[in-house]
Amino acid sequence: MKKNEIILMAALNGIALSCFAEGSNGNHAPVTQEVEKCYGINKCKGLTSCAVEKDDIDAVKKSFGKKYAKSHVYECAGNVGGPAKKGFLGWVYVARGSCHKIDSGFLIDKDNSGKKIVDKG
Repeated sequence: MKKNEIILMAALNGIALSCFAEGSNGNHAPVTQEVEKCYGINKCKGLTSCAVEKDDIDAVKKSFGKKYAKSHVYECAGNVGGPAKKGFLGWVYVARGSCHKIDSGFLIDKDNSGKKIVDKG
């Protein structure tokens, strides 16, 4: 599944869920969905989420080499659109279980010792 298809499906699902969640009196019921941080699909400028940590970058460099060589630690305030560019690590929330279905999407998990590792699916 391509990145644009996933983003479009997520948007349409959000619209559909908000329509179904509306009660007869016009009040909206809260809609919840399990999500996961999906790394590697950061080409959508402005959609990349906050905070990349040093151990995230270390895990990715071990797994991908120089692909994310320009990455640096940042929080929301320091993001300034950098991760939307090639060579920067970024992530977005996606529906749980969908990250590995997205081209170039991967998860960062922890091994038995608590060290972060890349899960390419």
